[in-house]
Formats: sequence, C-alpha cells, structure tokens
Amino acid sequence: MPEIFDFIIVGGGTAGPVLANRIANSVSKPKVLLLEAGGPNDDASLKSAEARFAAVMNPSMNWGYKSTPQSHLDDRRIDCYRGRGLGGCSAINFSCWLIGHKEDFNRWAALVGDDCWKWEGENGVKKRFKKIENLHALPETKQPAVLNPESLSTHSNNGMVDISYSQAWTEADLLTFQAAKQLGHPLNGDINSGDPTGWGVVPVTFHNGQRITAATAYLSNPTSNLTIVTDTVVTRVLFDGKTIVGVQTMSGQHFHASKEVILSAGTVDSPKVLLLSGIGPKDELAKLSIPLIHDLAGVGKNMKDHCMVTVPVQIHSEANASATPSVDSDPLQAMGQQVPMAWLSSPAAKSSKEFSALPKETQAFLQKVPSYELIATRFPPAKYNLSSDACVMNFAICVMNAASTGSITLASSNPSVAPNIDVNYLSHPYDRRVAIEGLRALVAFSHMPAFAAVTEKVIEGPDGDSEEELWAHAKKSVAPVFHFAGTCKMGREEDEMAVVDSDFKVRGVTGLRVVDHSIAPLMVNNHTQSTAYLIGETAAEKIIIEHRL
Repeated sequence: MPEIFDFIIVGGGTAGPVLANRIANSVSKPKVLLLEAGGPNDDASLKSAEARFAAVMNPSMNWGYKSTPQSHLDDRRIDCYRGRGLGGCSAINFSCWLIGHKEDFNRWAALVGDDCWKWEGENGVKKRFKKIENLHALPETKQPAVLNPESLSTHSNNGMVDISYSQAWTEADLLTFQAAKQLGHPLNGDINSGDPTGWGVVPVTFHNGQRITAATAYLSNPTSNLTIVTDTVVTRVLFDGKTIVGVQTMSGQHFHASKEVILSAGTVDSPKVLLLSGIGPKDELAKLSIPLIHDLAGVGKNMKDHCMVTVPVQIHSEANASATPSVDSDPLQAMGQQVPMAWLSSPAAKSSKEFSALPKETQAFLQKVPSYELIATRFPPAKYNLSSDACVMNFAICVMNAASTGSITLASSNPSVAPNIDVNYLSHPYDRRVAIEGLRALVAFSHMPAFAAVTEKVIEGPDGDSEEELWAHAKKSVAPVFHFAGTCKMGREEDEMAVVDSDFKVRGVTGLRVVDHSIAPLMVNNHTQSTAYLIGETAAEKIIIEHRL
C-alpha cells in the first residue's frame, strides 16, 4: 500500500518551498511531501553572480515555453521562460527584490474580501514581509547618496531570504541618478518602503556572491517529516467524489494525502494540472474529452504579466568601470549586478481618452500607483553581436497594471504536451497608451546630458518621436518580464472568474488549494518573486491555523 502523507505540495518553485518549510516545522510535525517536476538545481556555478544571465538559458532550469503566435504583434511567438527544478523562477530570475506599492495590497484585500492582504494591520502584508526579508547591512564601501540608511534600518534582518546591496558601483550606475536629476525625476531612498515611486537602488537576492533561491532559503535543512522528491511530474489530482485524495505522476505513480493537496506549480502549470484533472471551463474540457469534475470558468484565464519595451545603447567602455576604488574584484561578482530602477506615473497616460474609457473604480486605483517602471541596466554585449569589450546600457520601460489579459489552455489531453500560452501583450488600448508614453519618457531619459556624453550609438530604437514611430518600435520590441500571474485568480464568491477563495481553496471541490503566483488577482507594481514568497507565507499561516498544526 502506498505511503500516505498529510500534505502533498506539487511544485518546488518559489511558493512551494515556503509552504513545505512552514508546514513541516509546525508544532504537530505533519508528514509533508514536496514533489518537483525538475531537478535539484544544486550546481553552485549556476548560482554565482557571473551566471545571472546564463542560468535562465540552461534547459535543465527552464521549461522553454513559447507563446502562441501573437496576431497583433506580427505573429511573433514570445519566449515564456518558467523556472524548472527546486527554486523555480527564483533560480533563474533577475534577482531583484521589490515588494511594490502599499495601494496594490489594499486593492488586493478589497478584491478578495480579506484584510490580511492590506498593507497595514496586525496581520498585514507589511508585517508578514518581515518574516521573509533578511536585509544585510550596507557595505562599508562608498554608496550612492540616494540610499536612505534610516529607512533601510526599519527592514527585517531576521527573515529567511538573504537580501543585500552592492559592494561596488560602476560609473554607469551613477550616471543614471545624474540623468534622473537632470530630467527632474524624484529619487527614492528606500524603494521597498511601500511606495516605490521615483529612482531607487534595488537590493538583490544575492549574498556572499551567491544567488539566494526559495530552495536555498527554505529547504537547506529539511526536517525528517518533510520528503522532497525531484524529477517527478504531476499530471493530475486524484478524487474520491469531489474530494481530492492524492496525485498521479507522468509515470503513473500515485501519492496519497490525508489532509490536502496543494498546487504550487506556477502560473502555467497549476492551471494545466487543474484542466487535466477535469476542473475548468466545461466546453474546453469537452473538446478534449476530459471528464468534467467541476465547471470552473476562470481556470487558465486572466493571465497577466509586466511586459517591457527596450532601447539598447552602446556606451563608452570606461563607463562600465568601477566607481568604488576600494573594491578590487570584478564589479559583476562584487555587486551581483543590482540595477537602478524607477516607478513613475505618466500624466499623459492618465489624462488620455484610453484612461477615461476605463471603469471608474479602475481609474481611481490607477491614480494612486505608478504607470510604468523605467530600468537602466547593463546587458552582455553577446546579445547584440557586438565586440566582447563593448558596454551596453539597456533602457527599458515595463507596463504596470496591465489591462490586457491572456490565457493558458490545453493543447492536448496528453500531459506531456505543453499548453497554449497566449500572452496577449498590449492588446488593450490603455496598455498601448502607457507603452507609447513610457517609451517617450525613456527616450528623453536616455538623451539626458549624463548619458549623451558617453553614448556611442543607439543599437535599436524608435525611428522618431511621433506616436506612429513609437508604437512601431513598441510593437516590434515588446518582450516579457516573466512575471506571469492570475490564471487561478483569488476572488470573492460572487466573482465568476475566481478559481480560489481568500483561503486559497479551489472552488467546487474539497481538499485542494492553489498556492503560487497564479492566484494573484492583480499585478503588483514590483518584481514578483517577493509576491510569490508572500503568497507562500500567507497560505502557510492559514493552513496551520485551520488544521491546528
């Protein structure tokens, strides 16, 4: 007879290890099984700062998904990188630690009817982040004046995830802050204060030169009641009536759970498992002859991402030299390549006809939060077929609060076939408006005297500043930020498209939850690994209380 576990967690990406750690370490010490489709991701060389760009291209760490052809983007198929193996996307992402705007979480609370998502409060998000963050002190080397040590001191240094600031800065980094001042953009001394507005210094999930992942942070010392099994693909959940009692793997193996099965397979694969199990839109399941267990319209719908538009510029190589003389090591290693970033509002977008056409409630929220993110980062020249000693500054704007939605649907009832991923970027008129106005602001920023003095050539940019030329470049260069969310969204009972309730429980069945970024009802103004950690911690608290663990 197969072994029975109390809890089975499907997916060891970002939220899954948080859940596994917290539940296994609860007072009652329940038996927990963590099943991960990929490998252990234990190659130390892929966690180094130098491998920050290489890890994502490793096929053992990336599922290599692509979108369906995007008819409104010249039929392009867009890369949809998803982390594979323990740590998931936290093992291949850009490692930036950004938690977002407090109004994002207040809106989240209102949308799902649960005050635990509010920013403030006894059990608010701000307090819960302190369980996650272990922010290390600023290095003694010279730091940009924009940093506010007083505000940074209010962050936690007792959490599970190591977060650090740079030991070294390049001249290009400092030019970014000069250009911001020249253009009149605000500076932000603590971009993780609950208001990311303005240019700030973004800390990274690197410590002592090594990438911190959810697996290194939460699974380094597993307790004896936690079993971790890798290279095991779960294809569907097992039922007794409408109660979930276990899971089935690609090889046909069964694992059983006495309390709950929890899907933490991510925004692409959690809805895939639900659909293969017969939970989802009945018409879609009928087309593939999948027996219907529960008709749930929202499974795979409401897919969101922060998409970006880029303008790469070649600058003088000396601008990439260290501006921190006391650091002798390669700046790449010393800093883990942290990046200056800004969250900014667009008055032009917020006064546009596209904005006026949005629902009044949406308009009221968008007035409180930024419109786009502006990034100035250095990319490896190999991407642009330049000489090895070339220095590339890649300017990018990322559309925040996207109105466009995509979807995940099954391409086949065969679980080995990748699902259809329709990203649907910039399909909504308001998103197109934000992209155009954000790109206009990006070009102005890149032309500031601080950058003009070191620019050699624009590698690829808009042909001019007309609306048509800006849109043509946006349409051609739009790319994912890989912050996929929403395909199993959380919502109130009256929300027909909600897949889970505020306790993460899947509607219409018993014993099944989804706990990963797919449940996010909105896109937070951040880089979303922090949200995935937060989701894991929040769900763990609820599960421990409910089961009296």
